[in-house]
Amino acid sequence: MRISEDEEVLKKQMDAVTRRLTKIAIILIAGLIIAQFTLQNDMIRHWLTDVERYEGAAYR
Repeated sequence: MRISEDEEVLKKQMDAVTRRLTKIAIILIAGLIIAQFTLQNDMIRHWLTDVERYEGAAYR
């Protein structure tokens, strides 16, 4: 019976880790999507980056 109990504890731990990794992946993907949308706004992009100044021509 000891092996069965150990397997059950391991299964619970693996499920907990899987849930945490899933939440982390969802948060990272949401952050990536938000970052992409914010960089499409001219005023926000100008405030966050200096790329247009270095390129010499404004992005349009």
